[in-house]
Amino acid sequence: MTMESPGRARDPLAVFSRKALAKNSLLNLVGFAVPLLVGVLTIPLVIRGFGVERFGLLALGWAIVGYFSLFDLGIGRAITQLVSERLDKSSDQDVVQLAWTGLSAMAVFAVIGAIITGAFAPWVVSSVLKIPETLRVEAAQAFIILSAAIPAVVLSAGFSGLLAAVQRFDLVNILRIPTGIMVFLVPLAVLPFSSNVIYVCAGLLIVRVASLVLHIVVCLRAFPALRAHLGVSSAEIRTLLSFGGWITVTNIVGPFMMYLDRFVIGVALSVSAVAYYVTPYEIVSRLWVIPVAVVAGLFPAFAAAKEKDLNQTATLFSMGGRAVLMILAPIVLLLIIFAEEGFRLWLGDNFAQESTVVLQWLAIGVYVNSYAQVPFSLVQGVGRADITAKLHLLELPIYIFLMYSLLGRLGIVGVAIAGVVRIVLDAALLTLVAHRLVKGVAVASRQIFPVLVVPLILFAIGMTLHGVFVKALFIGFAFVVVIVLGYFFATTPEERCAIRRAAQRALGI
Repeated sequence: MTMESPGRARDPLAVFSRKALAKNSLLNLVGFAVPLLVGVLTIPLVIRGFGVERFGLLALGWAIVGYFSLFDLGIGRAITQLVSERLDKSSDQDVVQLAWTGLSAMAVFAVIGAIITGAFAPWVVSSVLKIPETLRVEAAQAFIILSAAIPAVVLSAGFSGLLAAVQRFDLVNILRIPTGIMVFLVPLAVLPFSSNVIYVCAGLLIVRVASLVLHIVVCLRAFPALRAHLGVSSAEIRTLLSFGGWITVTNIVGPFMMYLDRFVIGVALSVSAVAYYVTPYEIVSRLWVIPVAVVAGLFPAFAAAKEKDLNQTATLFSMGGRAVLMILAPIVLLLIIFAEEGFRLWLGDNFAQESTVVLQWLAIGVYVNSYAQVPFSLVQGVGRADITAKLHLLELPIYIFLMYSLLGRLGIVGVAIAGVVRIVLDAALLTLVAHRLVKGVAVASRQIFPVLVVPLILFAIGMTLHGVFVKALFIGFAFVVVIVLGYFFATTPEERCAIRRAAQRALGI
């Protein structure tokens, strides 16, 4: 198995056609959805087995690994962007040297990050988080073990970025699925022997190291030039860091805002409150599989088209935005309207009481943020990572102010509302920037706008409903609205013709 030769010429929009985008999005969707299904089935068992407080600790541990993966300094994203850009104009040796330089730099920074994270873990547990005295030693040791997983997580992302740059999303997801599944199965495997979170974290460390080994083997087999041209280049380090530097700012501030909520709750309230917040967050955040599935295919397309006619990228922008929103709208509707009933059935009355409204607000945030991933990918894909970083720096103080203000008044619901306000601001600013960078995106945004706004109105109405019968009636009405919206407003005339032809073939007309 070999990848496309880096020296082979290609047309970005020929490679990233509707068919290619759909194929890559489907592969990515499967890669994220399968672990999601496992998580839905296993999280109730994990909570019951370990208890709410220990599950809160485990959730904080996952957040630590996720956040401090920022120690790649944006180089992983830079590898995808720069390799995609160079495939049609550089030799195998040049492209591979860029890849090895980036991966080597990621390894160094990730090891430094793991040392720093592990060193500060005991202080965070004893002085920052509100963790019961009986769990502090266990929590500190667990966090230290998880910090050792940071290099494996970072380097795995680097190799995945290389595979994504050359459109091998089949391999990316073959590697992603077992890793994602094991994250949920390891706690269940430990539970019959111990409820100590330390053993869970040790198991997760083994999973991450094994995943890295598999990434290395797959990349070497799929891209033989990696074996033939070893070496690093100081010039390439400067190139990667100049692009990756601004991405690093984004990777620091963006995940900081993403994970800050649960740490603030852990500091101001309790680890039990973290569990009541993180559980609905884990549910709705899995919906990001949809925009990630689409954007993972769009980013290399935007990057490859950087030096060509940027007006053509507006077509992909419109396709990506409409596809993400139309897929998500009915799913988010169901989550928002039947959140309370779902929690009672899944986790019991306590979670239904504490987490229902949190889930509803978080679901709205995920819906808006999913659209925002499309302009975000466009802005970074055309080489303006500095803009996304500056926007995050602008949003951070606003978000912190809102979160602390609303936390005191509304508790964990206030934290969720603050996140939604920040996400709406982010989506609006990214869209305006995309309009300025690429001619034609303003027209694409007008196609996307009704698909974004009309479901938000339906979500707001759904949050006020009570009674299963009333909710069922509204769901039927809302689905009709979404279908009509999708057909008449979310499709182009050519796409509507294709839909009619497909329907006629299906009906034998």
